Amino acid sequence: MKACLLVILIGLVAAFVGIVPLLKRRADRYMLFSVFLFYFLMPSVVYHIKLPGINEWFTGPVVTLVLVLPLVIAQGKGYKKCIFPMLLTAIGIGFFIAFMGHFLVN
Repeated sequence: MKACLLVILIGLVAAFVGIVPLLKRRADRYMLFSVFLFYFLMPSVVYHIKLPGINEWFTGPVVTLVLVLPLVIAQGKGYKKCIFPMLLTAIGIGFFIAFMGHFLVN
């Protein structure tokens, strides 16, 4: 139970951090909501995936970057100025999720 609450808390922090660059670039509310929901659910995905041959610290950034690609492609046509910040944010939040999961959840 404690691990589930920690994953939810990490997801909330990651989601709020994930939408900050998009708020600065004035993305619309649908884009903000989709990115918020994506980063909110990402810790539960990262903690249940074990990639062979990849260190635990790099699982978060790899999984987050790969799973954000469809979102970037779908939203990229109308928001070309948001593509690069979304990719950088995905890597940073992936490291954050892996770091917090290593020290708090495990």
